[in-house]
Amino acid sequence: MKDRNYKGFLWHAIFLALTTTFTEVNTVIPALILNIGGNSIHVGIVSAIVIGLPVVTKLFFSSFLSSRKMKKPYLLFGVNLRILSLISIAITLVFYKNFSFVVIILLLYFELLIFSVGGAFASLPYVYLLGGFKKETRIRFFTRRSMITSIGMLLSVVTARFILANWSYPFQYVILFSLSAIALIVASLGFWIIEEKPSAVSNRVPLLNVLKDIPNILKNDKNFFKFLIYSNIMGAALTLIPFYIGFAKNSFRMDSTILSSVLIIQISGMFIASFVFPKVIKKSGFKGILKFRILLHFFLPLLAVLISNIGSLYGYLSIFFFIGFALSARIVSEDAALIELSNESNRVIYSALAGTLNLAIIIFPLILGTLISIIGYSTIFIISALLTLIAFPILKSINCPIDVINK
Repeated sequence: MKDRNYKGFLWHAIFLALTTTFTEVNTVIPALILNIGGNSIHVGIVSAIVIGLPVVTKLFFSSFLSSRKMKKPYLLFGVNLRILSLISIAITLVFYKNFSFVVIILLLYFELLIFSVGGAFASLPYVYLLGGFKKETRIRFFTRRSMITSIGMLLSVVTARFILANWSYPFQYVILFSLSAIALIVASLGFWIIEEKPSAVSNRVPLLNVLKDIPNILKNDKNFFKFLIYSNIMGAALTLIPFYIGFAKNSFRMDSTILSSVLIIQISGMFIASFVFPKVIKKSGFKGILKFRILLHFFLPLLAVLISNIGSLYGYLSIFFFIGFALSARIVSEDAALIELSNESNRVIYSALAGTLNLAIIIFPLILGTLISIIGYSTIFIISALLTLIAFPILKSINCPIDVINK
């Protein structure tokens, strides 16, 4: 059964990579918002929806899912919500000329909201079912998932580049979101073959009681509490990534061809990182990857400011290669660290809390979008880089199995 489940999760990872490329939240979606007439504030709002909202809504689902013996049906339900939302976005863009800017932006916000909520709902049973693997299998899965995802994204970005370069707006996006829906349908087949044994359940706890119990959970598990602080700092750094495209558009002339080049460069970085990170994990555990994330999110904003002042577009594009490293680091380490910090009895609630209490990831996009419109990109990027360094002493104080994986 375990081998069957392992293959099912890998199958999902392969085709999810296509959906991720065609709807890339740090490049494609911000570019779509800017193309329909949006600005940095609109990009901030949509970033809060697609990046921040999923993690915040997890707590609302955790109590319900903890009381379910079988988690797989709810995993599939969340995936199907995402498929429907992608189809809806494609249809909206086909008829975009029939709507005013306000109506089209609100429709897209709502459809992306459903996409994000579906992902949040699916992520809880996803992490729970992954936690059922043996530790060695989980390590192998996370490293291979990163490699498979990078390869799939590298191949699919060629298709995305062709679509963006050869179709005009909005049909280039209609095709991308339609292909994303198809890819996600195929990806979900991997979950259909998963076998699951009924799990031990607890009585459904009212959400208010869950909220009241949060202080006790954090007090009794200092490592988890410190991990939440680290996640908030890195969440704030992560929300800056969609604004690299806005910074580039503000500093250089960019068209659809450049955007597709950004995708290729970024995914190439993810691909190379998939070969580097297993070596880092073998030597330093997942904590080594978490440290590497801090360094990347410190240097990248400063590099963006420096290159934008020099005026080199091609130099600026090289930044997206290392953004690929940062995104890959998050893919490899985030779920893995959370699973190592939890056990079967608290995994769902810990996963939910790790999302819901990561307030920075939903608040910062809104703040950044507004502040950038007032004081500019350079100042915000420098401040963000400096704040990221606070995560170093927090991470160093965490004492848990993410330090070393082979003992």
